[in-house]
Amino acid sequence: MLRRLLFVFALFTRLPVAGQGLPAPTDTAQVRAQLGAAWRLLARNNDSALALNRQLLRASQRLQFAYGVAQSCLQLGTALRNASEFDSSFYYARRAQALFEAQHRPDGVAWVLNLNAQTYKRMGDAQGVELLTRKGLEQARQALALARSGPYPAVMVSALTTQGIIYRDLNLPDSARACYQEAMRVELQHRPEPSSLGVVYANYGQLLMDYDRNYPPAIGYFRRALAQHRAQHNRNGLEHAYRQLSWAYRLQGRHPQAVAAADTCLALGRAIGDPHRLSNSLEAACFAYRDAGRYREATELMEERRLLDNNTNRLEKTQAVARIEAAYRLEKQQARIASLALANARKQKVLLALGVGLSVLAGLLAFGAWQYRAQRRANAQLRATNQTVVENNARIQEQATRLTLLLRELHHRVKNNLAIVSSLLNLQSGSLADPVAARAVREGRQRVEAMGLIHQGLYQTEQVVSVDMRPYLTTLVENLLAAYGFDEDRFDLVLELDLPAVDVDRAVPLGLILNELVTNALKHAYARVARPLLRVYLGSPAGGLLLEVEDNGPGRPPGYDTGNSFGTQLIAALSQQIGGEMTMSNEPGACFRLWVPAAAVLVG
Repeated sequence: MLRRLLFVFALFTRLPVAGQGLPAPTDTAQVRAQLGAAWRLLARNNDSALALNRQLLRASQRLQFAYGVAQSCLQLGTALRNASEFDSSFYYARRAQALFEAQHRPDGVAWVLNLNAQTYKRMGDAQGVELLTRKGLEQARQALALARSGPYPAVMVSALTTQGIIYRDLNLPDSARACYQEAMRVELQHRPEPSSLGVVYANYGQLLMDYDRNYPPAIGYFRRALAQHRAQHNRNGLEHAYRQLSWAYRLQGRHPQAVAAADTCLALGRAIGDPHRLSNSLEAACFAYRDAGRYREATELMEERRLLDNNTNRLEKTQAVARIEAAYRLEKQQARIASLALANARKQKVLLALGVGLSVLAGLLAFGAWQYRAQRRANAQLRATNQTVVENNARIQEQATRLTLLLRELHHRVKNNLAIVSSLLNLQSGSLADPVAARAVREGRQRVEAMGLIHQGLYQTEQVVSVDMRPYLTTLVENLLAAYGFDEDRFDLVLELDLPAVDVDRAVPLGLILNELVTNALKHAYARVARPLLRVYLGSPAGGLLLEVEDNGPGRPPGYDTGNSFGTQLIAALSQQIGGEMTMSNEPGACFRLWVPAAAVLVG
């Protein structure tokens, strides 16, 4: 707890104060440099960023620096959005958009559209109006289309993240997940500046927590977000990541950790100057204290949040509802006028067509009678054919059901047999006096358990021929961490599993390969590492299959050859079995890559 408070205090003491340390710029180069500082300041102290951007707007106007005027208007709109002054935010956004369009800067226009999307989203949250949230989604889509035309990776990532957040608010988790995953791919491929990778990690972790109820990976993404935000001194991002971390710990029942994370996010929320973030921080802290049994503090935080929300939302909500009602009345009037004009035009067309219609009516009636008799004959034939198809489908379905039951029973029996073998190996290892032999038997038991996990998953689900790799590999790695005595709170485990389902013939070799690689890392990589890190990636770029396992150990020493070890021979044999190519390197820790080309995947 003390370490967290010292960390927050250190952040505060590094913040520039508006009007101090930054003299008024005298040329456009100084304006550009201070615009960058003001942009970074938005993530740390909103009041200071607001004052500095006003100063830069005046300086840009004095120097007749068009780009400076446009960028300072954009950043002023962002700061005013953070302060819940939505009308003023839209005013400066419109000014910025007009200036960027006049300068033919589509990247600037994309940033403005993304700001508008976030402002509409904030208004929708504050007022409970879904129409505003969907308006924000439309603006975010326009921003993404402009960003892709460049491409402009920084605004592309920000627009994808905004879309993901709005999809999450609209209860569309799959759409949100696709946006976050694409944002991470763009970030890792282009490394844009400013980077939004920490924001993407935190929001993706929130999706895993809220919809998948998958708390360990969610906590891993929150920690990765914290690392990114600390490197950038981004207090907005730190507040959000600590807040989500508090929620995750609370849902796991880890109340001391939840309270500690809530205290940190609340301290950040009070200092940022953003009422929306402070309200969210107060809510997270209230629930953390309540579930920890500290009801007096929880009640005080709840009352503070209620007063804050009342003061922030009362006037803005009244104005927004009035604007919506006026727009709705105007839209209804315009729709009525258009409807009347369309009705008049239709009447004229109907009168013109009536004479022609009467002349052909007799012919249509005769043709209709003939068509009716032909249709009846065709329907009778179709009913007979449909009956045959239904009976055949029923028999096929019955056979498929029996086959599925047989396959599940087979997987169940294989799993039980492998469990017996594992138990026998465990008993055998306990009776061996030679530590080398005992270790070899234990490693053999781990390989058997890796295969047993696959068959256990197959007989517990309806999918009997393919394996869901995410829970399988997650369980496998966590079991190995526990077996070698590693604490998950002191171990950074990064699982990037973008290949959800794999057939059994390929899943078993992949599981055994991963078992060997993780075991080797846990045995040899972390003897002198203060904070162990293990990254596992499994995906399908370009239609192929890629497995990467990387640690932060010292790597393989020069000239070191592991080709004679049983584990390495097993990995090589299994890689050859699935048509893959194995490579090992130091980056600087040991890194293993297995690439299976698309042709080998299709043949398999």
